[in-house]
Amino acid sequence: MEPKEIYTTLLQKINVPDPSSERMHKIIRKLVTPEEGELLLALPAEPTELGRKTGMPEETVQRKLREFMEKGMVVPTSKGPRLVRDVLQFHDANLSSSVKWVDTELLDLWKDWYEAEFMPFTEKLGTIPADPSAPKTVRVVPAWRAIELSPDLPVAKLPPEENLRDLVKGADVIAVVPCTCRRNLRRCDAKVELCMLFNRGAEYAINRGAGRRVSADEAMAVLREGEEAGLVHTWPFGLSSRLNEICNCCRDCCIIFDPGLKFGTLDRGLAKSHLRAEVHKGVCDGCQDCVETCFFGAIEMKKDPPGKKLKAVVDPEKCYGCGACVVACSTHVHAIRMRLVEP
Repeated sequence: MEPKEIYTTLLQKINVPDPSSERMHKIIRKLVTPEEGELLLALPAEPTELGRKTGMPEETVQRKLREFMEKGMVVPTSKGPRLVRDVLQFHDANLSSSVKWVDTELLDLWKDWYEAEFMPFTEKLGTIPADPSAPKTVRVVPAWRAIELSPDLPVAKLPPEENLRDLVKGADVIAVVPCTCRRNLRRCDAKVELCMLFNRGAEYAINRGAGRRVSADEAMAVLREGEEAGLVHTWPFGLSSRLNEICNCCRDCCIIFDPGLKFGTLDRGLAKSHLRAEVHKGVCDGCQDCVETCFFGAIEMKKDPPGKKLKAVVDPEKCYGCGACVVACSTHVHAIRMRLVEP
């Protein structure tokens, strides 16, 4: 096959929406040669089988497969290495790779694709009527610090998927990895090394040099750092029934929040937690830190008669139960706490 055909076929196998995209071709050309592309097209297969198919020495095949894994292009399976399943897995795995494989040119190529193709694609999706029965694929996980700051909250009654401490302590392996979104777009000052993979995903990241192994206590400290920075925990639970990932999301770079907030489509794929923020008006001093922190526009400042001073008011319909406002308020007067709501 001609090089362009190899790259197009490769992008088709990765389920890229537009396999002829010149921007995506630039990304794939930077990562693999045409010869390496043909090797990838022969997947899934074990190294010995790949050697027979391609005529490459098995030692060369092994080395190439290792490089492909380090670049986030292949994942191990019981049937041997296979290509990443779709463009989002490709985006996340490639952009979380070690600095050995990620330079400014690659970041700029991904950013160009995101702004010129991904954002218009998601905006177009937003014009299609929403299906209320469609399942959510990403869940908000409440900040553990917000739970600690809510003494009346019955922690024992938290849904298991929203008890961050127990989720982390129940993982076999944990790895801290770069946030692919902030690494790519570079629009905010939030720390990059704050996202987290668990179990098989963590093993994959560690084995390819993309993640740092941490203990459960170290993981909670990292998550606390994200909470103090005003970031929101999310879990893409639609990909696995077991904990696989916790992201610490900002509103400027996140591939969920950036288009969701811009196009008003956030509620299509993001599930709220079973917690809501609640303001104790008698304590609120009107500092407005909670308003600035809330991603969802769920908090307004209103007069609380008979007084004339503005107090924070939470709209429970808009609140996603992330707890970021509680953490922000804790530096002042602890006027906001979380309460549990029925599923």
